[in-house]
Amino acid sequence: MHCQLGQYLHPRKTHCCMRCHAGTYKAKDCDGPDQATVCLPCASGTFTAVDNTMSKCFQCKRCRTALQQIVETPCTPKQDTVCGCQKNQYQIDSESEYFQCRNCSSCADGIIASCSKNKDAICRCKPQFFLSRSNICKPCNSCTGEDCLLCPSPVATSPTTSGLNGNLVLGTLVAIFGVIFVLCIARKVGKLVQKHKKVSFSSCVSSTKEPVSEVGEERNEIPTLRPESQKETELPINAKLGSQEFPDCVRPARTTQLPDTPAILYTVVDHVPPSRWKEFVRRLGLSDCDLERIELEHRRLRDAQYEMLRLWKLHMGRAATVEHISCVLNQMELSGCSDAVQEALLNQNSPQPCSLHNHL
Repeated sequence: MHCQLGQYLHPRKTHCCMRCHAGTYKAKDCDGPDQATVCLPCASGTFTAVDNTMSKCFQCKRCRTALQQIVETPCTPKQDTVCGCQKNQYQIDSESEYFQCRNCSSCADGIIASCSKNKDAICRCKPQFFLSRSNICKPCNSCTGEDCLLCPSPVATSPTTSGLNGNLVLGTLVAIFGVIFVLCIARKVGKLVQKHKKVSFSSCVSSTKEPVSEVGEERNEIPTLRPESQKETELPINAKLGSQEFPDCVRPARTTQLPDTPAILYTVVDHVPPSRWKEFVRRLGLSDCDLERIELEHRRLRDAQYEMLRLWKLHMGRAATVEHISCVLNQMELSGCSDAVQEALLNQNSPQPCSLHNHL
C-alpha cells in the first residue's frame, strides 16, 4: 500500500494518515482514512523543522560559550537554535557543532582579503616583509625555509653587489637542475606504473586478510581481484554498485567483512575526522537524503555517525568490509586514518577466541 506525499502508512498498514506539520509532533495515529492524526505543538525548548511522524520533538541546541559561540537565532517550535560568533570573529571547523570562534587578525599594514564568517583576514605586508603562518608580518631577513619564497628577492648576506649577483645565479641554476631532475624521475615512475599496472595491487589492500568464503550475494557485491597463482573464479560484479566503483583502489585478493558489533562501528567513527565525516559516508554510498534524515533523528553527532555507518553496512551486506573503508580513506588522502582503523580493529579483536576474520 502506497501513501501520497505528506502522508504515512498506519502501523497496522490498513490506511494512510497525514503527517504532522513542522512545530508539532504525533501524539496519536489517525483511526481511519477520513480522520485526522492527533498532532500537538512542541513545548518550549523543543522543535520539529519539517513535516514528521515523530512521537516527540527534538531538544533545541545550546550554543557553547566555552568555544565563544553566541546565539544568532533563538530556537522556535519550527527551527533549531542557530549559533555563531561575535563581530570581528570567524569560525574554525564551521561544519561541526563544536566549531570555535577566534578573533580576526588586525592587519596594521593593510588587508588583502577581509575577515569572513569562516576565514581569517589575509594581511598585506610592507616591502621586505613576509606573511608568516600565524598571519603576522615578519622581516625577510628572519625567514627560514619555504617562508623565504614569500619575499620579493633573496635576503642579502653580503654588502657587496657581486655577492648578491652570485647568489642569484647560483639559486637560478639550482632551481633549473632541480626541475629537470624532478621531471626525469616523474617520467621514469610513470613508465614503471604503466608497465606494471595490470599486476600491481593498490596500497590500500592488506595482504594478511582472509579470503571471502561465499560468492554471489544478492545485494551490493564487491568484485575481488585474484592473483594468477590462485586460479580462482572472480566474483561477479553487481550492476547496482557499478556507479560506486573506486578507480584508485584495485579490489583486494582477500577481504575482511566488518563485524556487526557496535564497538567495531564506533572504532571506525573514532578514527575519521569529524570535519571529513560527511565526505567519508558520501563516498561510501549514502545519499544526502539519508544523511539529513539520520541527522534529524539523532541530534548527537556521535549517535548520527554511528547510525550512518550502520545503515551503510545494512545496505552493503557482506560487501561491507574493512578494505572497502580503507579504500575510501586512502582516496580521501587519509591513509593514516586507514592504517589506524585497521590496527585498532585488529587490536580490539586480538584477545577474543575468534578473530575479526572468523566473522566472514
